[in-house]
Amino acid sequence: MYVCLCVGATNQMVSDAVAAGASTSKEVAAMCGAGGDCGRCRCTVRGIIEATLAAAPTAPANGSLRHLALDITPVGSH
Repeated sequence: MYVCLCVGATNQMVSDAVAAGASTSKEVAAMCGAGGDCGRCRCTVRGIIEATLAAAPTAPANGSLRHLALDITPVGSH
């Protein structure tokens, strides 16, 4: 669903920004634009940040971190 109508940012875009390391509404705005214009969506953006961080797996007790690799291919090029 659309979260920020000013820039057309969706909840998935905000979640993706959080997954990429954003943890504040300002960092999300810098990454995808949501919340960076009029500010009406910042409360919703903060809620998505909290939900995304809460759902993220925590680091193992031994301190090792898992790294994710994404294979991004442009649409239509297979």
